[in-house]
Amino acid sequence: MIDQELEEFEDFGSYLKHTRVKYGISQRFLSRESGVTRANISKIENHKAGDVLLSTAIKLSNVLNLGIFLKHSPKP
Repeated sequence: MIDQELEEFEDFGSYLKHTRVKYGISQRFLSRESGVTRANISKIENHKAGDVLLSTAIKLSNVLNLGIFLKHSPKP
């Protein structure tokens, strides 16, 4: 189920926002619990953050109880 749901999203930001909203968690709460600024969470969710650091993804994922899977995509 989780893998199937994850495949519906093209990036971490979309999955983060979907999961956060699904469970009724505010960006403010997520920020407080993860130590990631609310501004940075907003940028990640709205595709304005560029590449997300793995450490940031782990902090956010831990609060939402999400697993992280790494996928190597070679650049052309």
